[in-house]
Amino acid sequence: MDFISWRKRELHKEKFFIEDGILNKDLWEKAPVKVLFLMKEAYESSTETEQEWALNEYLASKTLKELGKPMWWSVAHWLDGINKLIVTGEVQSFDEGYKSDPKVEEAFQSCAIINIKKSAGQSSSAVDDLSKYVDSDWDLLLEQIKAINPDLIICGATYPLIAPKLGKPTKSAEWLYQTEGYYFVDFWHPSNQWPYKVKYYSLLSALKQSKELWQPLRAL
Repeated sequence: MDFISWRKRELHKEKFFIEDGILNKDLWEKAPVKVLFLMKEAYESSTETEQEWALNEYLASKTLKELGKPMWWSVAHWLDGINKLIVTGEVQSFDEGYKSDPKVEEAFQSCAIINIKKSAGQSSSAVDDLSKYVDSDWDLLLEQIKAINPDLIICGATYPLIAPKLGKPTKSAEWLYQTEGYYFVDFWHPSNQWPYKVKYYSLLSALKQSKELWQPLRAL
């Protein structure tokens, strides 16, 4: 994805810009399901940092333990569950020891993660602010999604923000909408404070019901 034109947009001029995308391209190509997470915004916590960076490259350079954030563990566990759902056809029981499973780490590295707001990110998101970026950048966001070409797009509390841009999406199943040639899942943000088990079983149970719709042909 060429982010040069993105940076030239009025909302992004002279602001700290964080690129995003696929974490590990080799693992992405091998993934049973290519999953894209559409999130809100990333941010640079240090006011002294001048060199811009890419979220996907940063995440790819760290282990989940090194990252240390519960939200990334949630993302990884969901991805591992989705992969196992494809292989077995069933939702696997919540594994209390998932943090020691190398397959969870590999699943995390096989995904793509992009944000609606790519500059001037904050630690706390405001709906009105994010909506401005959707209005400004939707054409580029859709271009980025098409370039990544995922099988499944999990929206981390972002679907209501992009829904007005999706024309007339078809609700295909629980939390699942089809439009623009893609399947969007309207789900919680992975940092949502519901217990890990509730988030895991909620997402995987819904995806099991609709698996025949979003499962890629190569995984059959």
